[in-house]
Amino acid sequence: MDKSIKRFCQVDPMEFFAYPPKEAPLPPPALDLHVYPPFAEFIEFGGASKHVLTNAGSSRMVFKVKCSNNSLFKVSPVYSFLDSGASMDLQILRQEGPTRNDKLIIMYKEAKRSEKDPKKSFENEGVTAKKVIPLITRDVEET
Repeated sequence: MDKSIKRFCQVDPMEFFAYPPKEAPLPPPALDLHVYPPFAEFIEFGGASKHVLTNAGSSRMVFKVKCSNNSLFKVSPVYSFLDSGASMDLQILRQEGPTRNDKLIIMYKEAKRSEKDPKKSFENEGVTAKKVIPLITRDVEET
């Protein structure tokens, strides 16, 4: 501290502005899946939507995509691996059909590096987490 301040003050003024001790940053969770955009929007005539899946966790994961209406929606890929920090595109196609709100469920869990087949890997034991993507269908008004 500057000596000129100490000469006039008996107390260190910085004692009144104590900073809290810095906490160590938390390590990233082992499994953390981000989906962008978090929903898909279609019209009743059909369409396509592209989403980005990102593994924000610290370990490799395997995922499986399920849909509430397989007659109208097709998804690619259905099974896949996603390494830590990696991203992948998810394609959703909707065929023409009646307006209805559906959902896509992405189930994921930790995968070993030695595993090669995502379908077999997903069937192995392990804790499964999930993300839900709403599939919103809008009516088209005729003018």
